[in-house]
Amino acid sequence: MAVAGAWARGFWRDRSGMALTLVLPPLVYLLFAAVFGAGARGDIDASVALHDAARTPAAAAVGEALSRDLGPRLRRLDDAQAVERAVIDGRADAGVLITRDDAGAPQLTVVSAAGRDVAAAALQARLVPAAAALAGRPAPPSRDVPVRQVGPQGDVQAAYYAGAVSVMFVFFAAMHGAMGGLDERRSGLQARLALARGGTAPILAGRAIWLTTVGLMQSAAVFLAAWPRLPDLAFWQAAAALLTAALVALCAAGVALALTAACRSREQAQPLTTFVALLLAALGGSMAPRFLMPEAFRALGWITPHAWAVETYQALIWRGDFNAGVLAGWAALGGVGLAGIALAVMMEHRRAGR
Repeated sequence: MAVAGAWARGFWRDRSGMALTLVLPPLVYLLFAAVFGAGARGDIDASVALHDAARTPAAAAVGEALSRDLGPRLRRLDDAQAVERAVIDGRADAGVLITRDDAGAPQLTVVSAAGRDVAAAALQARLVPAAAALAGRPAPPSRDVPVRQVGPQGDVQAAYYAGAVSVMFVFFAAMHGAMGGLDERRSGLQARLALARGGTAPILAGRAIWLTTVGLMQSAAVFLAAWPRLPDLAFWQAAAALLTAALVALCAAGVALALTAACRSREQAQPLTTFVALLLAALGGSMAPRFLMPEAFRALGWITPHAWAVETYQALIWRGDFNAGVLAGWAALGGVGLAGIALAVMMEHRRAGR
């Protein structure tokens, strides 16, 4: 009991650590319930691209009904090819084409891409009453609203989760590895190394290089395990994916070093880094595709490195696209990583000068 009492007093004195231990778990629960609850209930805030090729009053009424239902998540495009491109590129979760059948009556078709079957099914269910109204009969079965899949075919889940899971574990490993610096600071080793090396910048640069190397090896291990289920990759795709993995590892190293530099002890850093790693993974799409999330969380996900990394991997590996989105993803990952390292150097330098 004496030992338990001593530990309890230490726990009570560490107010920040106590707050992280007792406050973060319910916050994580509330966050996960909000992020994933809608998808589990089937309330998916899918973004939809629409093209009306029929141009009849009935088709216009369907478009207006969808506009009222989806609001700003509905985009009207000029032709069917634009709808298909939007769905393939991920700018829309699903598409709707309104055409005419052989009798001249409006016909609804859902456009989907591999891996977005849930979004297509939810949109298909929404369109059943509209198809019934166009046909002038009670609600028909869902097969009367056909689904047409566009884009690459194959095991999109393998490609998606190879990137998503690798990003998540690279960040977890970086958070864990960076906490070794707290032990060096507490023991005085960091101060002695700083005197020998002329400051804390070389020390943190060395840590960043090591954490980046470990993260790159982790990503390589995940992609090697997923390789048999990935599409055939051209040399440039493999090289670009390797660069993406290196930038993800650099980003994770920078974030981890900045977080641990802000903490006074390992007891503070452990719950904080775990919470941040879980938060970034949940919002960024490492745990579940972001189209399953409510619209607000999907938009918020773009502040996470995970969302940029996952989208970059998808563009390179699955769609085989090298576009401005890939360059933006690289810039975001590299920028966050370098900013995190610079922030860590600044905080450690200020602490050493006290």
